[in-house]
Amino acid sequence: MTGKKTTQAKESTGFAPWRNRVTDLWQTFGLRVINSLARTADYEVVEVTYGAGEREKFDWYRTADKSPTVIFYYGGNWRSGRKQDFRFVADTLCGMGVNVVVPDFPLYPSARFGAILASAVAAANHFMQVVDPETGVILMGHSSGAQKAALLALDDKLIVERHRLLAMIGLAGPYDFFPFSEDDHWDLFGPEEHYPRSQPVNYVRADAPPLYLLHGRDDQPGSAWSFEEFDGEAAGRWRAGGERGLRWHGSRRCRGIFLAHTSSQ
Repeated sequence: MTGKKTTQAKESTGFAPWRNRVTDLWQTFGLRVINSLARTADYEVVEVTYGAGEREKFDWYRTADKSPTVIFYYGGNWRSGRKQDFRFVADTLCGMGVNVVVPDFPLYPSARFGAILASAVAAANHFMQVVDPETGVILMGHSSGAQKAALLALDDKLIVERHRLLAMIGLAGPYDFFPFSEDDHWDLFGPEEHYPRSQPVNYVRADAPPLYLLHGRDDQPGSAWSFEEFDGEAAGRWRAGGERGLRWHGSRRCRGIFLAHTSSQ
């Protein structure tokens, strides 16, 4: 695989534990308030089981049989989130005339990233091969969900029917973030020989689906560096003909980007 970064030993520094608690509170209360206001589009919701795991289910928001489907992977630092908390995202997208899939998947620390990614892949393949074997698919994600969506779009060994991938949209995602900056990420993405598999930048290639990536200028320094580094890698490898759009979004931070592009107006 061209451009793979070598694994480097690094003593973890990490962020303060309160960050995870704030994330959980935001998802628990903030998303419920937003969801209580979201019902502007005409759709039906079907829960589909795509695997044997307790969290291997997705919500399928159907608007029209022949419309493309957006598969949306929510964020949460690989450790939190529930599909039902992101109905407002599906509501907004359905209002644009597309169908939407919002999958659940295993979370850390119950699962490491290899199992998390395997479920994200299984959800997409099950939808595309079993539920809807015809229409085009757009992969979309926010924060850690954007990392998963990017890996699915770029790694040609993951999605079976790759010819149906229309595009990938990433909102404030980490695409080039090794060495890790959080203590438990060294365990989450382990064992050590698997670290390169967590980095979408290692899979950039010219024949990938079009990517549209958005990031806030005032976001965390580590995330902004990730975006700039990915931009540089992508520019070098897309000269052969691939498509990409990389956009700095004013002064918004991670959650501001998310709400600006997924809340009904």
